[in-house]
Amino acid sequence: MKLPGVWFTTALLLAGICRGQEPAPPLPPPVDEPQQAFYGGRIQRSMTLLATSSKERRWPVRVLIYGQSITGSTVLTGMIEKFLRERFPYADLQLENRSIGGFNADRLVRTAWHDLYPFYPDLLIFHVYGGEKTGDLERLLSNVRRYTTADIVLFNHHQTRDRKADLEFAPKVFRALSEKYNFELVEISTEWPAYLEKNNLDPARLLRDNVHPNQDGLALLTTFIGRHLRYNPLLPAGSGIEMVRTYEAKRPLEEALDEITFGGAPWELDRQGAVGRSPSSPLRLRFEGNRVDIVADYMKDGPARGTAKILIDGKPPSQDIRAYAVTLPSRGPQTWFPCIRRVTYRSMPLVEDWTLRIKEIDATATRFRFEVTGSKTGPDGAGNSWEPFVSKSGRVVIEPRDWMLADIMKIFKQTTPPPVGYEVKWSVKPMHVDEYRAPETTDPAKVYVETVAQGLTNGPHTLEVVPNGDGVVPIESIQVYRPPMK
Repeated sequence: MKLPGVWFTTALLLAGICRGQEPAPPLPPPVDEPQQAFYGGRIQRSMTLLATSSKERRWPVRVLIYGQSITGSTVLTGMIEKFLRERFPYADLQLENRSIGGFNADRLVRTAWHDLYPFYPDLLIFHVYGGEKTGDLERLLSNVRRYTTADIVLFNHHQTRDRKADLEFAPKVFRALSEKYNFELVEISTEWPAYLEKNNLDPARLLRDNVHPNQDGLALLTTFIGRHLRYNPLLPAGSGIEMVRTYEAKRPLEEALDEITFGGAPWELDRQGAVGRSPSSPLRLRFEGNRVDIVADYMKDGPARGTAKILIDGKPPSQDIRAYAVTLPSRGPQTWFPCIRRVTYRSMPLVEDWTLRIKEIDATATRFRFEVTGSKTGPDGAGNSWEPFVSKSGRVVIEPRDWMLADIMKIFKQTTPPPVGYEVKWSVKPMHVDEYRAPETTDPAKVYVETVAQGLTNGPHTLEVVPNGDGVVPIESIQVYRPPMK
């Protein structure tokens, strides 16, 4: 499958229009690579979801773009989204960009706990600078394999005006990590300079400053990435089959009671799945993984939809301390940097909003005191910037290394610290439901999926779906996600 040169040319023309300028003469599209037919071989699970979506069946596909300013470009985001929507028009695409400009791997490895792992993408498109020698880059990427089942497209560094050294050492690390963890690698470090040489272009032609690609450079980058976003039925799905497994709810009613079983009378067989009604007949599944989704059975008409209790290992998922996510703390004054890189907890959290308020602060924002308050927990103690902080309830934990206020002042050349009374905010969100509500499946092409438990230990568990008796609970299948690393 070739990426048409027309797409690349159109992207360049649109980029010129967006600049409010007369379109520059379009650059030629890059030539095909000798091994291009094998591109995409390590991301076939997500590519299969994208490519096999149709008018009759629109698979949901979650895509995350992550990194720093190179990936954080809104222009690049728009180009990648446009490419995916044009190439795979029937996919139910959810695309987000959570990049943080200026955050090298040593910082991003902390914020990923808020931004990346809870999002749990099907497809991750990633680039970052730094961390090759310290191990932060490998730790971040190995954590993606440890906490998610994402297909990963990793691209290395393009040629800039003053970072030529990055085209020597860093790409070797990217290649080694791609082989070690089975990432789809886009060789920007070789393809970008080869394109410049072939077309007799100065590196500045594709840059808006010393480092960042201009619109033409972003169009070229999108083209290089897009060549890997391809479906090839001749390539194996690889470990994707083992990482995400689908258990059909009607299998025990038609074939064998070897996976899904029933605690009482079997559920009713439906054309696409099974239908539960009675609290005395729970559906059970023994599985291994850290995330469980329920896919609703499509029912055009029929009785009212009901609810069901969800139990993991005999308990509501809300009782699992891991089944919660903390959002990224709010930005610092006059910047996009978060005030704190990572906030976590030690005791069972509540779904609530948190406010940290500065009580005292020095001129450099290095030493300060604060207090924290939860919308449900209430006032929860006070701390300072130079010691580890654990709130009274244990629902807020902050390490001194994660404070960004002093760095924000230095990097953005600010002359005054945040004022006394300045507030930092974050929230705790559930990655679970204790009660599953069967949806009204009004669209026969839509796949109605709900995550009922995420963040579990990546090991053996038992799921129980117990109808409450207030209506029917139609289930087509249960999807279990098991990351390849523990």
